[in-house]
Amino acid sequence: MSNQPLLPTYECVDDVPLHRVRGNQLGILLSVILSVSTGQLWILALPLVVQLISRTYGVNYNLFVRLFAPLFPASARTESRELLRFNNLLAILFLAVALIAYALGFLTVAYVALGMLTVAVVLALCGFCLGCFMYFHWKQYRLRRKIS
Repeated sequence: MSNQPLLPTYECVDDVPLHRVRGNQLGILLSVILSVSTGQLWILALPLVVQLISRTYGVNYNLFVRLFAPLFPASARTESRELLRFNNLLAILFLAVALIAYALGFLTVAYVALGMLTVAVVLALCGFCLGCFMYFHWKQYRLRRKIS
């Protein structure tokens, strides 16, 4: 009998287990809450770096997944890596806009970007993937444009 792990690492498949996705989402949400509640928006550099590392090296190197995925029950349900990469890009853009706006003194822009990110993350944790919805419509738009 082989000593295979109960939960595979999912390094070379096209899907990522839902509990790992939720762990990342929770890490982003907690970072946003901490930064807004303390008034220290520079804290958002942490989730930005985590998302950049995850985008570059994969989900196995995501600090939030390592810390928070164990809080969720292991799930056989998965999410598409293609959709996750799109959602990851959106998170990176919102975090970058918020940090740049904060650095330049445009606090309203920073808080609007954070608000949009927070809404997307909370909806995702509740089961509705706003990024997936946007991705679907983007693909539909590109397909219709290609046909015409």
